[in-house]
Amino acid sequence: MRIARRTTRIMAAVVLTAGGLTAATVTSAAAAPSVACLSSSNLVSINGTDPNGHWPPYSSARTTANCNDIQVKVTTADFGETCFQPTSGSAYCNNPRVIPANTWTLMATDVKDHTAFWLLFTSTGIRGVAAY
Repeated sequence: MRIARRTTRIMAAVVLTAGGLTAATVTSAAAAPSVACLSSSNLVSINGTDPNGHWPPYSSARTTANCNDIQVKVTTADFGETCFQPTSGSAYCNNPRVIPANTWTLMATDVKDHTAFWLLFTSTGIRGVAAY
């Protein structure tokens, strides 16, 4: 009986340890690109928009090789979408999405490097940061 209890405890510890290491490894590997993208050297301030809600105001930005995605973190909740200007063809926008306050929000993913884009917010007074 005593040996059975001890064996059960050891097996439980092995299972928990193995499970924990697996989860930690997967989480770290998945989070690594995102953490690098969201480092302070890649952040660009969002300090309002033009009267139509475009950021950057009256302009566009270009994606970089630093990030695979376009992400924003704003101080107040809003709705927004990402619009693109391809090298050939007409501009287009992705589906609008809710942007919660103080949370990184994925605006577009798998965007090619040096792609011209702008963000379209419903609030012209939006503040925060973007990573792209």
